[in-house]
Amino acid sequence: MSSETPDYSDPGKMPLRLELAIYGAAMFSNSLGYMTMVVVPLWVITLNPSPLMIGIVLGSRHFLVFLYSIHGGAMMDRMDPRRIMVMFTWIGAVIPFFYPLTTWVWVLVLIQMIAGYSTAIGWIGAQAIIGQTLKGSAVHAGRMSAAVRIGALIGPPLTGAAWDFGGPWLSFGTLSLWGVGLMASCLALPKTPPKSGTQYVPINARDFIPRLSDYMATFSLLSIPVIATVVMLAVIRIGGFSMQSSFYVIWLEQLGYTGTTIGLLMTVFSLFGGGTSLLAGPLMKRFSGAWLAIFSVSVCIVMVTITPVLGSYALLMVAVAINGGLYGLGQPLMITMAARGAGSENQGKAVGLRTSANRLAATFIPITMGAVVQFSGLENSFYIMGSALLCLVALIAVYAKRSGATK
Repeated sequence: MSSETPDYSDPGKMPLRLELAIYGAAMFSNSLGYMTMVVVPLWVITLNPSPLMIGIVLGSRHFLVFLYSIHGGAMMDRMDPRRIMVMFTWIGAVIPFFYPLTTWVWVLVLIQMIAGYSTAIGWIGAQAIIGQTLKGSAVHAGRMSAAVRIGALIGPPLTGAAWDFGGPWLSFGTLSLWGVGLMASCLALPKTPPKSGTQYVPINARDFIPRLSDYMATFSLLSIPVIATVVMLAVIRIGGFSMQSSFYVIWLEQLGYTGTTIGLLMTVFSLFGGGTSLLAGPLMKRFSGAWLAIFSVSVCIVMVTITPVLGSYALLMVAVAINGGLYGLGQPLMITMAARGAGSENQGKAVGLRTSANRLAATFIPITMGAVVQFSGLENSFYIMGSALLCLVALIAVYAKRSGATK
């Protein structure tokens, strides 16, 4: 690769090694979240904590990502994303073994925070490379999202089966294996030479201290209507997903479903998401990306909200298929919209901003839902949280229309 960033936005010009490494990093890092949706709730409930404490443990995985995604993205704008990814992702191969070693819920909170950030860096980096090197190509963003669904298609049932047949150690060992795959994918990324007239600067401790200027530059992107719309939708989209990744699994477990059958539902979710993500490029040529994203987020929330009234496994399967399909479509839509709106010099910051918004919802929605469960019951919590999220989507749609983000 030359000292100038090549333009691989034409799918036919992209080297296979780069393409596979990006998709591998995205697949292993993102699908780890789906796998923890199965095994961490199953492990936590064996410790008999309160519903609020369950919410804190499950939400804490996203807390450090919420705090430091912007800083991580800014570091990727200043440095080669590969360098940052390699520095963190090895932790994902080691830390899963710490889960079954402890029965203290507050220690689990700490483990969750470290595990969440170490694997999220791989996902942030893959998106930043899509924006920097591939100019926010909707085709490549769709392919990357499809790759994520392949990992999520395999990982959850494998994790659930490992829990059923080998217990916590085998199940968390499966997460470790996924972490090895993430580390290998990041190492396979080609090293990007520094820009013309510059040279690599060694990374030191000061680089890990957040800079106020980075945060100010990142938050200034919210003045761009399409970026603001994407960030707000990201919060709601992940809010609905957080409902599914936390108390949804506990609801199914209380109905008597096994880890394997729960994992199969997550497989269907990913299967349909992988197919629809490839439609993002063609659909954005015909329709407004913002309206497509608003529609997909709305239906996803509805499918989770109605969970308690779905009286059979077949109906749960239908709902999760619709949810997964539209969730898979929404991801490349938002990646592409944010990448095109941010400019080439702000790709890492834009990803960090959207990721922070995602993890804000992922951190606090389970905690909020845990509190709602404690005071109103598990079934009512789905209706209360879902209705609140849908009202927020309606407000975002009004903003997007008036600001011109839907053009």
